[in-house]
Amino acid sequence: MFNPKRVNEICSSFSAKKILVYGDIILDRYVFGQVERISPEAPVPVVRVSSEELRLGGAGNVVANIDHLGAGGLLLGVVGDDAFAAEILKIKKTGNLLIQDPQNQTITKTRIISQRQQIVRVDREEKIILNPALLEQLGARVNSAQIDAIIVSDYGKGTVNAEVMAMLKEKAATGGIPLIVDPKPPHFAFYRDVTAITPNLKEAEAMFGRAIDSDDDAVLALQHIRRKYRTQFTLITRGGNGISAAAKGGKIFHLPAFSHEVFDVTGAGDTVVAVFTLALVSGASLREAVALANAAASIVVEKIGTSQVSPEELRTRIAYIQKRH
Repeated sequence: MFNPKRVNEICSSFSAKKILVYGDIILDRYVFGQVERISPEAPVPVVRVSSEELRLGGAGNVVANIDHLGAGGLLLGVVGDDAFAAEILKIKKTGNLLIQDPQNQTITKTRIISQRQQIVRVDREEKIILNPALLEQLGARVNSAQIDAIIVSDYGKGTVNAEVMAMLKEKAATGGIPLIVDPKPPHFAFYRDVTAITPNLKEAEAMFGRAIDSDDDAVLALQHIRRKYRTQFTLITRGGNGISAAAKGGKIFHLPAFSHEVFDVTGAGDTVVAVFTLALVSGASLREAVALANAAASIVVEKIGTSQVSPEELRTRIAYIQKRH
């Protein structure tokens, strides 16, 4: 499908692109350590901490993928006016359109990991509430952004609602740019008439109304979702079964999953929507954009936690896939 020249053409265009990512922003905390004994206080493992990391999660991981690929990611959403938000601001130093609001709190997920296995996750989470003042601020930032595409990263935490989706659709329409949604129930009704929608298997089954157990089922689901939500493109990420995709008036196709070893699928959908969007606005066809996104997903699932992929990793993986197939 690809030759090295074509991959380079697409990837070399990334640096000129600016993508607005709107959605639920999460601070991911990773605590790494070793388990050497069981606590005498309760039958639980004692983790001796060796290191800690802070990473952007949710919509933040999408924008981190865009930045890592050499493009300009603009992160827009609502966080609290707290220490966790301050950590996000330290990580995302440029392209930061965050609104800090004392009436909300920053969503934070802490994962304790030992020997590459997650032992427990601790969530600090309250629904984000968008009052009229926040909606006005969000509208002003959307309207002033100079961008090539919009990604909505919906984790169902309150940042995405009908009013904001209307703003984003208007921005995309007036600017002639794509609006691509990584969806979450129960917000499916908000996504009608977007450029593309990228549900995972569970989300696609909810949208379709029944199980997707084969390529034939995926074809029917893609047709149903694309017609119902009037999208130009629809992708279903199917885990170990790869990605299935459809375009309006085009042939449906399936690309198999590629990975040496799966360690952690956390954030793989974020990588898919980031790479897919960047490739599309960089001149890739649907099949090319899906192939690049599929290759990128095969890289990040080999890493622990929310991770990103570089253009060089992408080029290397595409070459590896072509050599094997």
